[in-house]
Amino acid sequence: MGLIPDEVIAEIRARSDIVAVIGQHMQLKRAGRNWKGLCPFHGEKTPSFNVSPDKGFFYCFGCQKKGDVFTFVMEYQGKSFHETAEALAAQCGVTIPETQASPEAMRARSERTQLLEINKLATQFFRDTLAGPAGAPGREYLAKRGTNDAMRDRFQLGYAPADWHALADFLKAKRVDMELAVKLGLVARQPQRGGFYDRFRDRLVCPVVMPGGEVAGFSARLVAQPPPGQDAGSTGAKYINSPESPVYKKSRLLFGLQQAREAMGMKKRAVLVEGNFDVISMHQAGFGETIAPLGTALTAEQVELLRRMAAEVVLFYDGDRAGRVATKAALELCLAADVPVKVAWRSRGDDAALDGQDPDTLLKSGRVDVEEMIKNARDGLEAYTYALIDAAKGAVNARAQILDHVAKLAGKVAEPLKRDVIAGTLAMALDLDQGVVRNAISRSSGGGGSFRSGPGRETGTAPGTGQSPSSAPVPQGPPPKDEVDLLALLADHPSLLATADANGVFSLLTDARLRDMYSAALRGGSLLDLAPSQLPASSTKTFLEGRYASASDPQRQLLSMIDGLRTAQHSRRAMELRKLLADAQRRGDLHQVRLLMTQLDEHHKTGR
Repeated sequence: MGLIPDEVIAEIRARSDIVAVIGQHMQLKRAGRNWKGLCPFHGEKTPSFNVSPDKGFFYCFGCQKKGDVFTFVMEYQGKSFHETAEALAAQCGVTIPETQASPEAMRARSERTQLLEINKLATQFFRDTLAGPAGAPGREYLAKRGTNDAMRDRFQLGYAPADWHALADFLKAKRVDMELAVKLGLVARQPQRGGFYDRFRDRLVCPVVMPGGEVAGFSARLVAQPPPGQDAGSTGAKYINSPESPVYKKSRLLFGLQQAREAMGMKKRAVLVEGNFDVISMHQAGFGETIAPLGTALTAEQVELLRRMAAEVVLFYDGDRAGRVATKAALELCLAADVPVKVAWRSRGDDAALDGQDPDTLLKSGRVDVEEMIKNARDGLEAYTYALIDAAKGAVNARAQILDHVAKLAGKVAEPLKRDVIAGTLAMALDLDQGVVRNAISRSSGGGGSFRSGPGRETGTAPGTGQSPSSAPVPQGPPPKDEVDLLALLADHPSLLATADANGVFSLLTDARLRDMYSAALRGGSLLDLAPSQLPASSTKTFLEGRYASASDPQRQLLSMIDGLRTAQHSRRAMELRKLLADAQRRGDLHQVRLLMTQLDEHHKTGR
């Protein structure tokens, strides 16, 4: 194709809906006559990217990027002007007149265009094969999985025959540059015999489609079953994916994204699963907002893509150990990117036969209401915490291990108010004092995190020092007097440390400095030596004056102090629960309201 006439370019520009085109790649919200969203060209958390449909123009007040619909597609997708014109013309129904290009112009066509054209040819080959006589094994596989014809068309599914040269011969007949087909991973060279052979054989082929509609690459699932007595690896890897190429960057792509865009916009969420057929089954069941990474763990680039396109992410990974590990990794990325994230997880044991299963299996079982699972998905950290508690089954030291686990995730949250709410939620879930949880989160973030300031609230401490990561101490008030008194008694009577430990004193201390000192004392350190370097002078004096050295019954006095700390902890916990309850009532979160009311009632009954 040669030059496109100016009047055709003008028609494409006039007929292209700039809001719809940009909305394929990011979430836009109406703001008067314009639309706003998070800029796709630079990282930001407050929308400064504006689209004016009246003017056919976009502008970012943050990075000053601007232009029309052509500019956006060229900048965002890395296309040439000619490629952009062709793509937009196809979307808005403009016909570009055929003109004969010179040999020089043909040679000058970008490699990217040729690669995409080869993928397009391969997609059609796989689809035609699936529909023809050679595609019977692929059709049988889809029938076994319950995949209907609508999904076959929606995801452009195809079949790669067992023949070693079927695709290679097809591409050569189409006069394709076979070196580019090698670069795409469709074929490979035969070093000894010469020529090329197909990489995808006897596989159900899932094209990976970009938001603009082009096929970037393929994910191919083995159809053949291993012979009796042989392991699954004997017939090859279950999945083979396209290699990295100028058009296939798996860390920046998501399977099903092009098909899910409309539903994501309508439902204001993205449901993230692990596998291709989980995506297909979810779409078939009515969850059209479902997408998946491409055979690897979720990446920061994929999370950034979701942040622009969805109001929240619901993680619906497999229920097995690998799924829980993947969920934790995805939670960490979402929290770090400030993406609202929830988890849809069944309670273990609801139906033991389905424990650890993937979404596809749950849907086909007919015994799980997946819609309810998605609708009632819980806050990511909260759900993950309860899942760990459930899995621990009351094991010794479980709470401490779980706190350490989830605090590392909570430490990724930068916003103090959110950290404050998270600390309250985790305290409730783990039945711990909120101050204990705050300290754990601050330590897990390397001392760099902070909470809202308040009486007796630390603003972030480095582990074991009571100081900020810099050498200068963080200005802090004196620690709570009742906690200082208890440790002062232990300083005068170190033999009572075993009694204190047996009564859970560590979980009753809310001040990070005192917790560090107490831990050091359990390891053999001296509280009298530690106090001057850790505490302000007024508190250090309590340790050094030996006021409890002559106590007639120090053990009884210690137990009385512990009871006092428990009473104070109980009061703080009740206050935290009431605060969370009021917040849930304001949000209209009925599930959380019921949960908190039950927790508050149990809290009053148990006196804990």
